[in-house]
Amino acid sequence: AGEAACWDMHGFNRLGGNSVSETVVAGMIVGDYFADYCASHEIEINTADIEKFVKKQEDYLNSLVTKEGKFNVFDIKNKMKEVMWEHVAIFRTGKGLELAVKELEALYKESLDVKVSNKALFGNPELEEAYRVPKMLKLALCIAKGALDRTESRGAHCREDYPKRDDLNWLNRTLTSWKEGDTMPTITYEPLDIMKMEMPPAFRGYGAKGNIIEHPNSAIRQKEVDEIREKMQAEGKSRQEIQEALMHYDLQPKYKAPNERAGIGNE
Repeated sequence: AGEAACWDMHGFNRLGGNSVSETVVAGMIVGDYFADYCASHEIEINTADIEKFVKKQEDYLNSLVTKEGKFNVFDIKNKMKEVMWEHVAIFRTGKGLELAVKELEALYKESLDVKVSNKALFGNPELEEAYRVPKMLKLALCIAKGALDRTESRGAHCREDYPKRDDLNWLNRTLTSWKEGDTMPTITYEPLDIMKMEMPPAFRGYGAKGNIIEHPNSAIRQKEVDEIREKMQAEGKSRQEIQEALMHYDLQPKYKAPNERAGIGNE
């Protein structure tokens, strides 16, 4: 629940370590809403859909062990690792990403035509890889193609040929989807509304200061935020009340209480 409910606290700098706190907090908040929903609604689950999905996966696994494919799934996985390591790490170039996309697409096509020598349906690492590797390659292609198309640097995405963070043109979320039968993902974008942000885009302490193509709305929103804070502080409003005025989503009452540990140990 926490992983699915994350709301871009870290943006493009969302790495494996710093995201742990976000997943815990997001899971805590959305879990309560989910529990409230379940308690107040009657839920009917159509098990026929579940059974249909399970049958589809069983048929697919059977097809993997019965067909005579051409390629070795372990070789494909190792090549995928090499491509991602060499061309889709933190420091990237357009040339390297183009090569990665081309090679990953070819590997994805090969992964659909693998030969599984061990015909057992259980306790079979080869079958497990034959099932999982095409999915891994889909994710790899989403990452590589998204990085190739995004002509800027942002957070952990560092384009050496586009070193600036470009808020003017690239302040959006990359969304990927995969149509049945396609060998490449479909890339779309969801724009971000600066005027709803509690913390508008600004220099975040990494990279060269001033290495940003700014969006004009950032300064406008920051001025609004500062004015709201100053006005409410002058009125004697609490930190929690100020935050609630700035946030664009509702928070459950129990999470709005003052932090009793704030300031302890800093006397």
